[in-house]
Amino acid sequence: MLNLFFWAFTFIGGIVLGVGPALRVISELYLDSQSDYQNVKFKMGWQYFKQYFWLANGQFWGFAGIFALLAYNLFLSAQLTGFWVLLVQFILFFALAAVLVTGGYTLLLVSRFDVTTKNAVMLAIGQLFQNFTQFLLTIIGLVAIGAASYFWPGLIIFLTVATAIRWLNYCGRRWYAHINTLLASGH
Repeated sequence: MLNLFFWAFTFIGGIVLGVGPALRVISELYLDSQSDYQNVKFKMGWQYFKQYFWLANGQFWGFAGIFALLAYNLFLSAQLTGFWVLLVQFILFFALAAVLVTGGYTLLLVSRFDVTTKNAVMLAIGQLFQNFTQFLLTIIGLVAIGAASYFWPGLIIFLTVATAIRWLNYCGRRWYAHINTLLASGH
C-alpha cells in the first residue's frame, strides 16, 4: 500500500514536485500504522501531502542537489587518470553514500520527532557517525534493495520505496531509542 501511495502522490505532485512530499507521506503513514496495512489511509496521506508539500520539497531537493553535485564530480573524476584519482573517487563514493543515508535518516527524524530540518540533519549526521558498522549495514541493505529492483523491475512499483523506508527505520531504531531516552531525561 505504501509504495502505491508513493507513486500516486508523486504523480499528483507532477513528479518533480511530488517525489519529496510522497516520501514524507509514506514515512508518516508507516510510522502511524506500524506496518498494519489496514491503518494506511489515502485520506490521511492526502492531509500529510498538503501539510508538508513545500517543506518536504525543500528537504528532498536540498539532498538531491548535493547528491547530483557529488555524482557529477564523480563522473568528471572518471575522465582523469592517475593513482590519486582513486582516492578522490573513494571519497566521492563515501560522500554519495553519506548524503543518501543522511537524507533517509533526516526524513525519518522529521517524521518521528517534532524537530526543524536543521536539527534533523544534525541528528542524522550524528546517527551516521555514531556507529560506522550500522552505516555500512544500511548502505548494504539499500544497495541490495536497489539491485533487486534492477533485476526485477516490477518491484519498483510495488515494493522498492516502502522497503527502503522500512530498512532505514529498522537501521535507525537504536538511535531513535537513544533520542527518546534523552528527551525523557530532559537533555
